Amino acid sequence: MAKRILLIDDDPDFIEINKTILQSGGYETDTASSSAEAMTKIGANDYDLVIIDLMMEELDSGFTLAYGIRDSARTRDWPILMLTSVQEKTGFSFDLATDQSWMKVDDFAAKPLRAAELLQRVERLLNRSN
Repeated sequence: MAKRILLIDDDPDFIEINKTILQSGGYETDTASSSAEAMTKIGANDYDLVIIDLMMEELDSGFTLAYGIRDSARTRDWPILMLTSVQEKTGFSFDLATDQSWMKVDDFAAKPLRAAELLQRVERLLNRSN
């Protein structure tokens, strides 16, 4: 049975490209284009991994979603990969080694991510969660 991934981003082109990449890797992919849509889908479905954009409606929408996932007993163990262009747009950068405890994500990468790297990160997170 294919692993289910929820891809959350407000950029429809990013969603389409990365959905295609994930499906080519054999993953079942669901999408959400807003935090509200993501929370509705998270409440109604189970996922093996969640990929979140940081900046959507607000500059910290991705962090709010990650905190919401971690706060629920049902979803707290879902791996979270955050993909964002925050450094390019704001100059602000994160270091997973020092910031992971408050970021509440399992992996973090700058957009755009090459297809092979996206699939490698997804596979690594899914293998870690098993």
